[in-house]
Amino acid sequence: MPDLNLGPAPERNRTPAILISVAVLAAIAGAIYYFSPRTPSQVKLEKVDLFAAHTETKAAHGGVHVLGTPAYTEDNLYVVAHVSITNNLRQPLFLGAPDATLTTPDGILAATVVSPADAARLEQSFPELTPLAPNPVGSESEIAPRATLTGSIILLFPTLKQSDWQTKKSANLTLNFVHFGPQTIDLP
Repeated sequence: MPDLNLGPAPERNRTPAILISVAVLAAIAGAIYYFSPRTPSQVKLEKVDLFAAHTETKAAHGGVHVLGTPAYTEDNLYVVAHVSITNNLRQPLFLGAPDATLTTPDGILAATVVSPADAARLEQSFPELTPLAPNPVGSESEIAPRATLTGSIILLFPTLKQSDWQTKKSANLTLNFVHFGPQTIDLP
């Protein structure tokens, strides 16, 4: 029968167990880094279309004309950016509200982004805009995992003409994602 030993256990070397644990954790961290995408999405600008709307308001024939009100003209520049957004993640990606700026010799102008819900109403006012923006995307557009979303983002620069776009210093479009940082692309 073995002797009963109530004293402390003999001291063992823990170095091999610690080294094996560190090696396993390093291998797991390396695998996570290797298999995880570096960016959540890849944004590519396909092309940019311009639509310069010139609107004139006059008194209707036979309509009521208020004395002292002149005819009203308005110039607006619609820029349609055709983009493709590839989701590199294994989960859905949601697009937030995009932003756009235009730098002219006079200063920096912010664009009004036309939401996809308002695109149909805008196309009723300007039917020539319909073929330029076939698939409008915008805030809350969902991109499936490992899929690509192709669409158009309609930007409105009020009081600008097409000649103002051609004399610009720079223009850029920022796509804001709901759970990730923004990505900015330059508009030609």
